[in-house]
Amino acid sequence: MSEESHDYVLKTLIVVVLGLSAIVFILGGYAILLREENRRAKLVIEEIRSSVFTPSTDQPEVSENPVEIPTGTQIIREAISVPETQNFFLETFDYRRLITNSFDFLAEGSEFGYVVVEEGTAFKLCVEKGLGKYFITRVGDQFGVMFLGENPLTGLYDSKTAYGIQLVSHTVSDGIAPQVMDLRSAGYPAFVYKSITTDGRTFYAAILGVFPDANAARNYSSEVDVQSLQRITGWNITDRFPRQLR
Repeated sequence: MSEESHDYVLKTLIVVVLGLSAIVFILGGYAILLREENRRAKLVIEEIRSSVFTPSTDQPEVSENPVEIPTGTQIIREAISVPETQNFFLETFDYRRLITNSFDFLAEGSEFGYVVVEEGTAFKLCVEKGLGKYFITRVGDQFGVMFLGENPLTGLYDSKTAYGIQLVSHTVSDGIAPQVMDLRSAGYPAFVYKSITTDGRTFYAAILGVFPDANAARNYSSEVDVQSLQRITGWNITDRFPRQLR
C-alpha cells in the first residue's frame, strides 16, 4: 500500500471515530435529558397523587374491618329529600288532565283541606299544589278540591271534612288499583283509600269523587252512569255508599 493510500485510510478512520464519538456524546446527553424529565414527571405525579388521595382531616376514618349485617336485618337508610311541590304545565283548565295529575292514593289520617270553588280558583289551587298533591271533583257547577298539607291560597278557607263514594273494598291494594286507574283514564275521579279498623285490619277502598258532605255524594252517586262504571271495572257497585274521609 502506498503512503498516500495509507494516509487516506487513516484520515477516514479518524473521521469515522470522531463521528461515532459525536453520536455517542449526543445520545448520552439525550439520555441524561430524558432521565431528568422522567424524574420531574415522577415528582409531579407524586404531588398530584398526594393531593388527591390524602384523606381530609374533616372526614371520618373508615374501619378496615366493616361490620357484617346479619341476613334478614332491616337496614335503615337515610331518607332522600324530595321537593315538596312538583308543578305541571297546563295552560287552561282541563278537567280530565287535572284528574290524571291528581293523587291516586290516600291514607286515613292524612292532613288535608277541602274547598268547593269556581273553575278558575280550582285550577289555580291544583296548579299551586302540584302533581299528586290534590284531588278534584265536579260538584254541580263548581269543583271540589281536596289538597294535602297547607292551603297555598291566602284568604281561601278550607274544611277538614270530606266525603267520597265507596264503590268496593279489598284487603290488598292490588285487588282494586288496576280498575281505579281504568276509571281515571276514562275521566272518572277515583282513587284508592287505605284505612285500618279498630281491630287492626287494613282495607283498601275504591273511592269515587270527593264531596263536601254526604248529601252531595249521594246526589253524584244517583246521577252517575252505573253501567259505564261497571263495564269499565267489572264490579257490581249497587251497594255503593257515601263514606267520610278522615
